[in-house]
Amino acid sequence: AVWGPAGSPGRTFVAANIAGELAADGKSVLLIDADSYGASIAAVLGLLDESAGIAQACRLADQGLLDADALLKVATPVTTKLGTFRVLTGITRADRWTELRAAALSLVLERAKEVADVVVVDTGFCLEADEELSFDTMAPRRNAATLRSLELADTVYAVGAADPVGVPRLVRGLAELELAVPHVSPVVVMNKVRAAAVGRSPERQLKDAWGRYGPSSQIAAFLPADSPAADAALLSGSLLLETAPDSKLRHAIAELVCAPVQRSSRSSVFSSTPRLQRKG
Repeated sequence: AVWGPAGSPGRTFVAANIAGELAADGKSVLLIDADSYGASIAAVLGLLDESAGIAQACRLADQGLLDADALLKVATPVTTKLGTFRVLTGITRADRWTELRAAALSLVLERAKEVADVVVVDTGFCLEADEELSFDTMAPRRNAATLRSLELADTVYAVGAADPVGVPRLVRGLAELELAVPHVSPVVVMNKVRAAAVGRSPERQLKDAWGRYGPSSQIAAFLPADSPAADAALLSGSLLLETAPDSKLRHAIAELVCAPVQRSSRSSVFSSTPRLQRKG
């Protein structure tokens, strides 16, 4: 799962390009937009689909009709020069959040593991739990989609913007993440790394600041700022591997995700342990 605090740290852009790199690496990939506030995977990929694939899948799950074939039918295929993956697009309006109930989404994620080697979930920023509803398992919870996705994730990438505003936000967000999902050990990713925002030798500056003020989680990756490459990709509704295949940003994202996945012949963002299977 790919998570990040408020403030546009680049979470969705990173998630989409992670999916593309894994597909280019030969994995079957399902990308899910579970952001219940500002779903934008469809826009990033240049899709005109307004059917909210994730809502369709959750509806089928509620009706007991969601099997692997049904999930594939509501997932939109995306083809790049180097591979193909599928996408469950997000809800088109924030007020549709009640369609993403935790129980239904759990089944969607379980089915997703059956149809893909790797499942990548773009989550929302908010981790607040509706404590007054915690006793009522049937009541919809505002941030259920994000919280359930993080609870079931094998790996959580915590993406923050590498600037004087984004770093403190990420530090505070990681503290909230630890409280909301205690078992998660996030992979911290600094995005938009540039000297203009943090000074000379930006990676060293960020490491030093993180060592003084950051949590115990170390920074695992630094994604360099490359506005021309990112803007070109967004303008064309494409991925970096198509519009800027030789960019440092593209290679940093590929290095972040492809090597760990290659250690397993079949991997998933979500656990395939018997404990999780019983949750389905």
